[in-house]
Amino acid sequence: MKITFPWFPKELSPNATVHYMKKAKYKAMYKEICRLQTIDALIGQKNTKDYNEMHITFVMPDKRWRDTDNLLASVKNGLDGMCIALDINDRCFDEIHILRPEQIGGFITVELK
Repeated sequence: MKITFPWFPKELSPNATVHYMKKAKYKAMYKEICRLQTIDALIGQKNTKDYNEMHITFVMPDKRWRDTDNLLASVKNGLDGMCIALDINDRCFDEIHILRPEQIGGFITVELK
């Protein structure tokens, strides 16, 4: 199953200096957006709940370098929204692969296997 998420707001970066209440609003908003994107991706597909591998592809919005650990931290709320929509716990993933292609586009693709 393949799901495409929009790029996360810059306020979700661990390096961003944002008031915690403002950051909480962005976390909730991004979580809900990703939950809805997952529900849209489920249309016409069978949700097996037998996923144990996740491939996350970060297609950067520009050519600036971003640390891999910060990318993963920034998309955490989106992944939580995805898991809520799929009715699974994220601890079921034994393998997580992070891909960073050279192309520019500003979106995140999650493929579950």
